[in-house]
Amino acid sequence: MPKNLLSALRALVLTVLLSLPGLWNSAQAQPDGAAIYSANCAACHKIDADLVGPALKGISERRDEAWLIKWIKNSQAVINSGDPYAKDLYAKWNNVQMPAFDLSDDEVKAVLAYIKAEEGKLAAAAPAQAAGGDAAAAADPNALSATQKFFMVVLMFVLLFASFLYAIKTISTFFKTKGIRILDWAAINGILFFVFLVVGLYLVYYQFAVYGKHTLPESASEHGVITDQMFMITLVITMIVFVATHILLFTFPYLYRTREGHKAYYYPDNHNLERLWTIVPAIVLTALVLYGTKVWRDITQLHPTENVNTIELFAYQFGWKARYTGADNTLGRFDYRLISQDNNLGIDKNDPKAQDDLYPMEIVLPVNKGVLFRFRARDVIHSAYMPHFRAQMNVVPGMPTQFYMVPTITTEQMRKKLNNMDFNYELACNKICGAAHFNMRMKIRVVEEAEYQQWLKEQKTYFKPAENLTAQLNVNN
Repeated sequence: MPKNLLSALRALVLTVLLSLPGLWNSAQAQPDGAAIYSANCAACHKIDADLVGPALKGISERRDEAWLIKWIKNSQAVINSGDPYAKDLYAKWNNVQMPAFDLSDDEVKAVLAYIKAEEGKLAAAAPAQAAGGDAAAAADPNALSATQKFFMVVLMFVLLFASFLYAIKTISTFFKTKGIRILDWAAINGILFFVFLVVGLYLVYYQFAVYGKHTLPESASEHGVITDQMFMITLVITMIVFVATHILLFTFPYLYRTREGHKAYYYPDNHNLERLWTIVPAIVLTALVLYGTKVWRDITQLHPTENVNTIELFAYQFGWKARYTGADNTLGRFDYRLISQDNNLGIDKNDPKAQDDLYPMEIVLPVNKGVLFRFRARDVIHSAYMPHFRAQMNVVPGMPTQFYMVPTITTEQMRKKLNNMDFNYELACNKICGAAHFNMRMKIRVVEEAEYQQWLKEQKTYFKPAENLTAQLNVNN
């Protein structure tokens, strides 16, 4: 084969191979700007209002796209470069350092496009809201809200009732001075006690009947079933005691309201009664505490390490980061001293076990398979709360904690059970950890094993070593 033809073929093969990554990337779905924004930006920013950081409305007009990409990827690097705008922004927001985000240029552009789209929605909604508000104000500028009307009615009722009682008492006092008794207050109070009992118990029933449906659905984890059973046992016992004691408390004044000429017997103590209401509650509470201790031990004791997924959840003000083990099923070493703009989690890049650790934007769990959550915090005490799995664990700086569970109901199955196709499991923070605490949420998806394995293949690693394509092809000139 002629040498020039061989060189041409080599050049053609090299061109095709070098173009494969581009062809592959172009075939992939475009980055989801809304999901990326929710996972990385929503904790500290709103579109139309300041939060921990400034409002993002108009950001594309304030700075060009190239600057914004650099800023979002590593804001501290832009500040350190001496950029005047970056330095002023950093100082204005009390030198609060924005984390560096390991996003591609296309992912940042998708976020900027999402912000632009949301700006358009806000601009479209503003005239309608303003028109509605103006119309309401024009219709009746002195109109009261429903809440204001309710409190005015309640206040009026209280004042009328108090005036009525005062008038009755005044009349009764007047006739009493004349030796005439027109009202038996003991009888009236006894009847009022009984009315209060009936109304109060009905309201308790009403709370269960009407608002009970707003409680959590059935547990979606193995240990959650046991937790719910323990809660129900405690609730039944305390409810029986609550109803019985209130029936006795309010019925006796009613039954003995008209014992003319009888005075209630008073005695300072009764040893038998004291023993009864001390020993019986002590026995019941001891049984509940021992049962709860056994349940807690069963939930938190050591579990098999085989066939268990290990996931690290990293809490910070104000968000969550997740790290999954790679093929070696072992998380790489971390050191808080390694935390930086380029290494948010403080992972040791020299640890071979860290090279395949995965860095997803959501938590995905396979159904009916054990998962061991390991928790770390960067700044203050947080609390990892997964209500539908009945799981909660404090996340303390400098003190790693963990929690083991087995999810039993997929997201799709729970959506069908609740007849709510928008339902999602979530990880929330259950500690009041700062101004944007309310936004510390991360979506959890529970899926079948096959879908989970496919999802794993699509995740990127925490560290992305550069590939030397020329060396791999071993092209000799």
